[in-house]
Amino acid sequence: MAQIKEPVKIGVYNNSPKVFLNEDGEADGIFIDLLEHVAEKEELEITFVSGEWQELKDLLSKGKIDILPDFAVSEENDSLFTINSIPVLSSWLEVYAVKGARLYSIRDLNNKTIGALKGSIQQQYLEEYLQDELALAFDLEICDTYPQCIEALRAGKADLLVASRFFYFSNHFPEDISPTGIIFKPADLYFGFQKEADTQLIQLIDRNLAEMKNDPNSAYYSILHSWLDPAFRKQQPKYFLWILTALLSILLVVLVFTFVLKYQVDLQTKALWRKNRQLTRAKERAEENERLKTIFLQNMSHEIRTPMNGIIGFLSLLKEPNLDPESREKYIDIVNKSGKRLLTTINNIIEISKIDSRQIEVKTSIVDLKEVMNFYYNFFLPQAKEKKIRIELKNDIPPEKAFIKTDKFILDNILTNLINNALKFTNTGVVEIGTSLEGEKVKFYVKDSGIGIPEGRQKAIFERFVQANLNMTRAHEGSGLGLSIVKAYVEILKGEIWLESKEGEGSTFTFTIPYIPAEPTTKTEEPVNLTEALQGEHLKILIAEDDNISFLFIQQLLNKPEITLLRAIDGKQVIELARTNPDLSLILMDIKMPVINGIDATRKIREFNSTVPIIAQSAYSFTGEQEQALKAGCNDYMTKPINKGRLLTIIRKYTRIPDKS
Repeated sequence: MAQIKEPVKIGVYNNSPKVFLNEDGEADGIFIDLLEHVAEKEELEITFVSGEWQELKDLLSKGKIDILPDFAVSEENDSLFTINSIPVLSSWLEVYAVKGARLYSIRDLNNKTIGALKGSIQQQYLEEYLQDELALAFDLEICDTYPQCIEALRAGKADLLVASRFFYFSNHFPEDISPTGIIFKPADLYFGFQKEADTQLIQLIDRNLAEMKNDPNSAYYSILHSWLDPAFRKQQPKYFLWILTALLSILLVVLVFTFVLKYQVDLQTKALWRKNRQLTRAKERAEENERLKTIFLQNMSHEIRTPMNGIIGFLSLLKEPNLDPESREKYIDIVNKSGKRLLTTINNIIEISKIDSRQIEVKTSIVDLKEVMNFYYNFFLPQAKEKKIRIELKNDIPPEKAFIKTDKFILDNILTNLINNALKFTNTGVVEIGTSLEGEKVKFYVKDSGIGIPEGRQKAIFERFVQANLNMTRAHEGSGLGLSIVKAYVEILKGEIWLESKEGEGSTFTFTIPYIPAEPTTKTEEPVNLTEALQGEHLKILIAEDDNISFLFIQQLLNKPEITLLRAIDGKQVIELARTNPDLSLILMDIKMPVINGIDATRKIREFNSTVPIIAQSAYSFTGEQEQALKAGCNDYMTKPINKGRLLTIIRKYTRIPDKS
């Protein structure tokens, strides 16, 4: 048997005879018997969780239960949940009324009050199709349970009741209510799973259903007969059984032949219907995937081309000979912002690829939450002032409890994305960030007074390439990857994230991570003025960089009389220069270089020079790369684009320049 997380939790609500709680409070019904049969065969442990239908759907979406029986295919269900491939039962909707009611067609529903189960496919069909498509005018009486619907019929609060065909076989069906013969919306019923459900569990269910349905003597048909045949016989007059027995004795041969022929026809019909349904669903999914792919490619093209146009365009304007200082400063600022926007898009694509390939590893360190929140408040304050909105910080964690163990890189990514989003979608008012302790969890929130998110988009907002407004005329930049990265990162930290929003009034994103207290750490060394720090010292630094632009940038940062720069454009040249220059003060080693890569070059250098500081630098930052570099003999690691303050601090740290302060 496949390795499936146990116990498997199954939702149970009252919809006899398909699924319900019996008089002893135990899970019962057709779906339950089938699942218990599969569990016994596969040696699978199962438990049951009871509740109302809508409550169980919410639990399923959050992963609190694993399976919810009695799922019908719908646009909402397909977008929020996964449904198995093999249908369990076939059903349709039927109109029920008090005996004696005169109803002949679906048009007789006009100007009536119709009862329906809350959150059911019946309610959705009545609201979205009969009212909108057939232009029928009626009122709805929504009930939490079928007994409430029956009482509404008897009390005159409802003229009719729309329920599935299985309502007729349920223990709720009373003698004073009868089916009208008005039926519509045939549908198959399945098992529902969470959107990111374990495919092994779904495949196990489908495999057993296929085996049982293809065997006329299987438990599947025994279970159906045990639930449906007794209820059918209960409704017949006593003399009907006597007549039926007499007819069976006379027509036994004819009936056997008819049954076999009908069974074969039904099998072929069901197989064709199943195949047609599978093809239809595959076509719909392919069309949806193609639509999302098209939107994504259009968004990516826009998000890459737009900042590139700004960079190239304004760099050309900076070449103008008569450019005044004010315009030059403005153009440089635009180029800088465009570059940051382009880098954000590329980083998001890289992060998604790392998440997909499971290259994200949690690396815990001691984090000062007070310092983190103050940093992000001060970091985003200029951006908020530029948009003329307020940014507020509420830190309710006492200083002595502010130090925790977590992955600072992942936490920084979560907060950066959420605060960026809040500022992007807020034009007036305030953005509030805050944190507090909630038992064994740290709670963070980012609240804004922005445009808000429509209720119909809130459950999908964490999906990839999705924004609240998913079309080609979006008013806001962005790839639609930020929130999916945030959700993945929160889950990697074993936390939870949720959203509260009202369109036009703002949104609040809240997430929690485990509270693991830690001892306070000493402050890191601040960047220094390298020229002042040198004061007569002389450095010889070897730059291992094959890219000309990257080298020129570092050269400009270190363009000082006290520093001699050497350059190598491949790994072999780095080794040779290191061997012929034993007085090197520092080596800046690019990881990805021609001939010999930076990690292998470091290993070779360490064979004849074990003391020269080697600082690895890379534009990739994949999981394990930093560890490989340090294991090969590098002293430290930097990611591109190179930060000037970080570079100067590292040079100050590893060149042993005396502290003049």
